[in-house]
Amino acid sequence: MQLNEDILRRVQETLEERKNKGPQWKYLLVEVAGQKFGIPMQQVDEVLESRGWNALPVSREHMLGVLSLRSAVIAIYHMASLLGKSAETEVRSGTGCVIVVRDKDRRFGLWVERMLHVEEFPAQDLHALNDGQLLVTHLCVEDNESVLMMDIGRVA
Repeated sequence: MQLNEDILRRVQETLEERKNKGPQWKYLLVEVAGQKFGIPMQQVDEVLESRGWNALPVSREHMLGVLSLRSAVIAIYHMASLLGKSAETEVRSGTGCVIVVRDKDRRFGLWVERMLHVEEFPAQDLHALNDGQLLVTHLCVEDNESVLMMDIGRVA
């Protein structure tokens, strides 16, 4: 079998391009209160349709409730609330989805109003934010819009 020279050349160009860009990081982009946020793909387990969860008898800040998922109980957090934005009416409307994430031994869900797509960003384009208390640790610009990258490990 003979290799197609044109295809081989394009593969080589793509590999060279990737090498020049350096390391890449994949994020699941979501929209919360009109702002784009990135959730590291290596921490995303699955995406669920927004469905009923069980409210807790005592309300906890930022937590919508718990959900039984394949015999495991996971907490569901309201991502807008975690980020200091109030958006209760969106949760009641039945729209949105739950992004199930994993951080070390913890597994929990983040309710978001809209999932956008998966995007790969060159590490050199991620600009670190210096506040060690924030859920958002990096900033990137995509199509003239800022995308704020989350650190899942900082979710309480």
